[in-house]
Amino acid sequence: MEFEEAIEKFEAALKQAPDNAEIWASWGVALVQLQRFAEAAEKFQKSVELQPKYESAWYGWGLALTAQGKKEEAAEKFKKAQEIVPACQRPAGSE
Repeated sequence: MEFEEAIEKFEAALKQAPDNAEIWASWGVALVQLQRFAEAAEKFQKSVELQPKYESAWYGWGLALTAQGKKEEAAEKFKKAQEIVPACQRPAGSE
């Protein structure tokens, strides 16, 4: 129930700030938790449209696509996320 409540808050927040990429991505995360992967992918897509260098949104989009069995599309999103984060900022062993 907490993720559904969060979704209501994200919807309300976006009425005030419709161009906020972080809210769109957070909404996507909540939808992933609810296993509503197609909807989550849409929210992550909107987030990266608003902020193309938002690595976390690209990664979330990849997760949502993976859960839908869209592995090739997901790989593209994960690659994009990896391109955004400089190698020096990645955790050890993630290269």
